[in-house]
Amino acid sequence: MRRINLLPWREERRQKRQRDFVVHLVLAALIAVGIAFGIHSIMQAKIEYQQERNAYLENVIKDLDRQIQAINDLKKRKAELTARMQVIETLQSSRPTIVHLMENFVTTLPDGVQLTSTTVTGDKKISIQGQADAQARVAAYLRRLNSADYIGNASLVGSGILAQGAGGEATSGQYVFSIEAEITPPKDGEAEKEN
Repeated sequence: MRRINLLPWREERRQKRQRDFVVHLVLAALIAVGIAFGIHSIMQAKIEYQQERNAYLENVIKDLDRQIQAINDLKKRKAELTARMQVIETLQSSRPTIVHLMENFVTTLPDGVQLTSTTVTGDKKISIQGQADAQARVAAYLRRLNSADYIGNASLVGSGILAQGAGGEATSGQYVFSIEAEITPPKDGEAEKEN
């Protein structure tokens, strides 16, 4: 005769399997939560690290912007000082030119010629107005101006006309003339010889 096992072993096996399944399921859920938390922590740490780097870079950029502004201010001051120095150098170099120019006006002026006005426009142009008792004296004056050291390219503007008296009638023998010329300082070697 057969022996029959009346113990509910199948039921126990099923319950054991369910317990193992629940344990495995809980373990898998805990592992998944741990992995998710780990990934979240790593990503959060990377984000914070990148934010720190960005803040550092922003501070460095602000410092560099301040330095660039300071450099630009220095360049501006340098340009202003350079412009001032150039003006001073121009004034220093033109100072003897004016003296020589006035000396040339005196030495080239022939007898019978009177200057009424001289005007310097810009750096190079001279306008000379005057009166002479003969046109030949104006021509001689023009030749002397063209051969002078500091005056050149002199030319008569228009033609000489008779000077008007106080009553509006022409006075005899006085010619009014106008001359345009340029300031032509001698070359550096010649200027050094003179100095």
